[in-house]
Amino acid sequence: MKKYAITFVTIILAFASHAHNYFVSTANMEYDDSTKQIEVSVKMTAHDFEHVLEMKYQQRLHIENIADTSEIGKYIQEYLKENFVVSCGEKTGDFNYYGKEVTLRDELFFYFSFSNITNPDAMHIKNTLLFTSFTQQQNIVHYKYGTKSKSVTLVLAKPEAELKPE
Repeated sequence: MKKYAITFVTIILAFASHAHNYFVSTANMEYDDSTKQIEVSVKMTAHDFEHVLEMKYQQRLHIENIADTSEIGKYIQEYLKENFVVSCGEKTGDFNYYGKEVTLRDELFFYFSFSNITNPDAMHIKNTLLFTSFTQQQNIVHYKYGTKSKSVTLVLAKPEAELKPE
């Protein structure tokens, strides 16, 4: 009986280690003057993003096993394109996906860029990543343009902001 109790406690602790009370992603954006693109890296918890995939595909998925060229990989790219948008005036930047990586610490990084940005000094950002899965989600965006920078925190009630580095 003691053996079963220890096994049960071990299983509970394993699940508890994946649970957390905060939901945060961090995006680092920088304008590259030589390529005229905004380069973006987004960091979040891998199992939080896997929840988005589970809701869509009704099965348990591990993102590190998903090829970018697969059906699910294409869905991930479309999800990022729809939920992370950079625009200037009425013109939306062109989304270019480069890839993803998952660390041993369950950190998920996505890499992409935006081209055809007409005014990198004054842009509009929308970042609704994970909002449909976690109502407490906070998406922090850091933007660097030359020597100037600007940071904003986007939440479900305010998923968009103007980025004018100072």
